[in-house]
Amino acid sequence: MKLSVIIPAYNVEAYIGYTLESLARQSSKDFETIVVDDGSTDGTGQAVRNFIDSGRLANCRLITKENGGVSAARNRGTEEAVGDYVLFLDGDDHVAPGLVEAFAKAADNGEPDIVCWKWTLVDEKGKQLYDFYRDTPRLPKRMSGADALRHVLVNQDMRIWTASAAYKRRLLEEEGILYTPGCVNGEDQEYTFKALARAADVVFIDSVLSYYLHRSTSISGVYNVKKFDFADAFKRAGMYMDGRPELKEVQDTLLYRHMIENYFYNLKTCLGSSGKVSIRTLLQDIDRNYPHLNEEMRDLIKRWTKENGNAKAHVRAFLIAPELYRVLLGCQQAAIKLKSRIRSTLRHATA
Repeated sequence: MKLSVIIPAYNVEAYIGYTLESLARQSSKDFETIVVDDGSTDGTGQAVRNFIDSGRLANCRLITKENGGVSAARNRGTEEAVGDYVLFLDGDDHVAPGLVEAFAKAADNGEPDIVCWKWTLVDEKGKQLYDFYRDTPRLPKRMSGADALRHVLVNQDMRIWTASAAYKRRLLEEEGILYTPGCVNGEDQEYTFKALARAADVVFIDSVLSYYLHRSTSISGVYNVKKFDFADAFKRAGMYMDGRPELKEVQDTLLYRHMIENYFYNLKTCLGSSGKVSIRTLLQDIDRNYPHLNEEMRDLIKRWTKENGNAKAHVRAFLIAPELYRVLLGCQQAAIKLKSRIRSTLRHATA
């Protein structure tokens, strides 16, 4: 069997059926599905059992465990897998009907370490929200893991999401690549970067084969200081690249530009989730949970600003005073809302 699809599932009763249905509709049936119910408190487990009993998805197993987080659930699924490759889906995402068939064709061509493909972001009605690859140049069909990392981190013309790559299980076992238990943000990038750092051969399929569902209840849309887990995740991935001259530029980019970009992204999403949260409160929360992180990031940002004279306004504002950054962010968010209202009014006026 070529492929094992692993689905960690926690309180996704309303979505898991859609995910499983997208697998049931595959043009090729040469795969297994392993759903790991991570201690759900809703009807997720029963929804999966009902789908299995319906007979629409052959070779599907349900594993139940105490809640331990998505990383532990993915690791458990990998332990149970029998396929040559593993693919991780979340319990609210879905895939194109030809995914398994396209994957199998690519995997049969030399048995690469990783097979990856295009993906898009959709809302709960299936409407496309964002296509990262829309304006990117055509990527090579085959590349080394180091080259793929350069595309992802240095060139930024390639993006590998958790559900847009299948990994050779033997590579994962030989290199001891696992998800870091307890890490709730950045764990997927850490895993991908480590696997790419060890991959000799990566095949890229130039087709959209998976769909990322954007939900307002996801961690990216709420105030959660655990978002800053990303920093340690990036550091662990960076250490995985030590002693590899061909990865030096990638490692530097990960621990410098990529680290700064994600720091500001998580500041923004935490502050944007509630207008009542002050920047000082957030920074204090980060200090309590991640001692020295703010200090380390400030040093990185100063270096970035010095080396890049055209640093963005929000970066310069943060260095002057975090409160100034918060004001600037508030103005940007207000402008976005105003533009959205204007567009909505114009649409109704011309309807």
